[in-house]
Amino acid sequence: MSKRTDAEAVAQDILGHCGRLLSQSKSAYWGKHPTHTVVFNSNLCTKKLGKIWYGDIDVTLEKDKIDKLAKKLDTKVYVLYEMDARFENEKKPLLDRAVYVTP
Repeated sequence: MSKRTDAEAVAQDILGHCGRLLSQSKSAYWGKHPTHTVVFNSNLCTKKLGKIWYGDIDVTLEKDKIDKLAKKLDTKVYVLYEMDARFENEKKPLLDRAVYVTP
């Protein structure tokens, strides 16, 4: 297995399956959690490996999980909006636009 594949497996163990949804309705989720930092269709990336996980994430509720992932991988993890790590940015995610970066 490659380092990236290993990192993806660790991410799924901690955060759940890739592509997961927090809610069938984004507006309903926002309505219930108006003060949370929520990134629908997020991408979690590292500098060396690029994208290792994608899906909906509530940073406010799952910050500890994201930090645990970073600690387990021994690297910073960047939470990005969908477009900052997809399409033309797939090979070089825009890490400077991160919504959250682990310590």
